[in-house]
Amino acid sequence: MSAVPAYSHYPERAAERDSRERISVLPGRGVRTQPSSLSPSVVLAAKAVAVVLVVLSIVAFARIGLVSAAFSASAQSAQLSAQISEARATGSSLEVSQSTLSNPTKLKQQAADLGMAAPASVGVIELEEDVVTADDDGALSLSGSVAAASGAGA
Repeated sequence: MSAVPAYSHYPERAAERDSRERISVLPGRGVRTQPSSLSPSVVLAAKAVAVVLVVLSIVAFARIGLVSAAFSASAQSAQLSAQISEARATGSSLEVSQSTLSNPTKLKQQAADLGMAAPASVGVIELEEDVVTADDDGALSLSGSVAAASGAGA
């Protein structure tokens, strides 16, 4: 077998293996950080200016969004106002037409122009039970209607 066993009965070989597996880290000798060439007040002022610019840009974008929303709402309002005015005009026109068409004097004049006259007498017609029947599918049935008219189907 060429595989290395997981354990060994020979303790002297285990010490050789442990010394090879140890790793040590040595810190470097160079300069770790470079000193800042700017004074802390200049750095603080630059950070403050950056924060102010970010806040101003956010406010500007918010203002643009609000102006856009206001313009859109204004356009929709104008469109709705135009539709309301049109609906009111149509309603007024329909009211005039309805009052003209339902005027009894106007109706009698139009009937006379068509050659119509008032009836000499008024009568009532009473209809008997309907003799027309339908089949199971809902279609009219001629044979069923003939049977109902002759009285055989009742």
